[in-house]
Amino acid sequence: MPAALFFDIDGTLLDSYHDIRQISPAVRAELARIQGLGHKIFLSSGRPRLLLTPAVLEPGFDGLVLINGGHVEMEGQSVYEERMDLGLARRVVAFLEEEGTEYLLATARRLYTLPGNRDIRDFFARGDHGDIFTFDYDLEQVLPQVIKMETLTPTEDRARVTALVHEVLGPQISCDGHGGEGTFELYPTAISKAKGIKVVLDRMGIDAGDAYGFGDGTNDIEMIRYCGCGVAMGNAEDEVKAAADIVCPPVWEDGLAQVLRELF
Repeated sequence: MPAALFFDIDGTLLDSYHDIRQISPAVRAELARIQGLGHKIFLSSGRPRLLLTPAVLEPGFDGLVLINGGHVEMEGQSVYEERMDLGLARRVVAFLEEEGTEYLLATARRLYTLPGNRDIRDFFARGDHGDIFTFDYDLEQVLPQVIKMETLTPTEDRARVTALVHEVLGPQISCDGHGGEGTFELYPTAISKAKGIKVVLDRMGIDAGDAYGFGDGTNDIEMIRYCGCGVAMGNAEDEVKAAADIVCPPVWEDGLAQVLRELF
């Protein structure tokens, strides 16, 4: 029976804090070896489709679990979406506008932001993402398609903003800010990587006991617990390590390559 392996991107395959912006040769070699053994490899990321660079996709993954499980692609086709409730989406937008912060709207296939959002545009232009934004849109037509929203929030402000989100929007919204320098995601708590992974496993006829999840952030915890073997990176948050079956060395020590050699 083939195994299915699910890899987070930021903090797992890559690490912008240590300027690791490409999958290392050692990890690429292990991914190719594992596919050669007949196993399947998948990305499992908070990123939407338009933020997957050629360098990230280069290993040739068998499928994509994106936007924290809110969008799943297999064989180049969207097979699953879980969109934000429209009323909740309107409340989140109202909150962000009240805060006066720039934000983007992420759907399965597009990213929307206002033309005047220079900080958002400049931030994502640094990552070799090309022309990714749609600027001319009707908010009321886009909101029913939204899966998550994202802002730029400095690290020192994240605790305050997270507390404010929970106070104003309640338990329906999850926050995550571990993925990069300043990015801060808001998405429904109903969404999880575990749910997206279940979609993949059900379609492939693979049991969760034969699934492996690799991650470092709090949005990886449900994935790590759901998979038969959950692996936390050495640079993971303590809460993630506590949920994992295995803790491997950090990204900058090629921890993935080491643990993959041990597991397979």
